[in-house]
Amino acid sequence: MQNLSINPELKALIPPLTSEEFAQLQTNVLAEGIREPIITWQGTIVDGHNRYELAQMYDLPFKVKEMQFSTMEDCKEWMIRNQFGRRNLSNYQRSVLALQLKKVFSDKAKEKELERKTTFQKSEKSNLKPVNTAKEIAKVANVSHDTIAKVEVIEAKASEDVKAKLSTGEVSINQAYQEIKKEEKKAERDKKIEE
Repeated sequence: MQNLSINPELKALIPPLTSEEFAQLQTNVLAEGIREPIITWQGTIVDGHNRYELAQMYDLPFKVKEMQFSTMEDCKEWMIRNQFGRRNLSNYQRSVLALQLKKVFSDKAKEKELERKTTFQKSEKSNLKPVNTAKEIAKVANVSHDTIAKVEVIEAKASEDVKAKLSTGEVSINQAYQEIKKEEKKAERDKKIEE
């Protein structure tokens, strides 16, 4: 049995399976074996954490496919994009995943801007299009940039209970966002009354 490394930061990047999804994967793996290879980068799992866990649990054979990435950011971007094609994610879950790429897109935007400033004279028109981080994140998540902005507020201010309800679809992004705004206005009014 091959031992692979698990990077907690990479594992935490992807939303965990629900207990029902994990049970279904377990049933499938026990009936059919591990059909999909576990994807690694430098010996560390980047896709297949659950399959690997089941392989360890039941001593099942599995294949490994090693990927090549230039940087950790490239690896993270691949992991997130891979999840969009694989899982049935809600708009909220896709937005949360895509927001994990904010730093990646922000860094790319800075690189392009620096290249534009250092490569081209002021009189020249740059053929490099600027990178708009918010639009790139929205495009990856396949939602509007307004939705991304709301999810960013929700991630910063909502309770874990509200986030759980968003993941299951009990609460919509707009409902959660409006509730946060309502609470903020109430807090503002209360503060003014105290003064």
